[in-house]
Amino acid sequence: MIIFAKLTALVTVAMVAYTFILSGRVGALRGSKGIEAPATTGDPEFERAYRIHYNTIENLILVLPVMWLAVGVAGDLWAALLGVAWLLGRVIYATAYMSDPAKRGTGAILTVAATGVLTIIVLVGVVRGFLA
Repeated sequence: MIIFAKLTALVTVAMVAYTFILSGRVGALRGSKGIEAPATTGDPEFERAYRIHYNTIENLILVLPVMWLAVGVAGDLWAALLGVAWLLGRVIYATAYMSDPAKRGTGAILTVAATGVLTIIVLVGVVRGFLA
């Protein structure tokens, strides 16, 4: 029997879908603002959307491994809930950043906190594994 963390899988798909949506916004703004690739500057709205997308990718790379490793330590529900907190943080971050980049702090803190808690869970599991 294969054990499958269905909640964490669902959250993973949501994270990837959200990142894909952000990618689409960057592409649409690139076209509507007339910013030819490979340029990443030229219009403040495009630049904010680009940074949101890029920063989300940077954070996605960090959270996915620890979220999946946390499944083995804390279980599917806790890993998924912390993944939802990360995703909520990214949505808050993006919304705030698009309107006023100086107000992105709450979303950034929630994103980092979720990743940090997942990392601590995994580290506790690793230490327990070595001590057992």
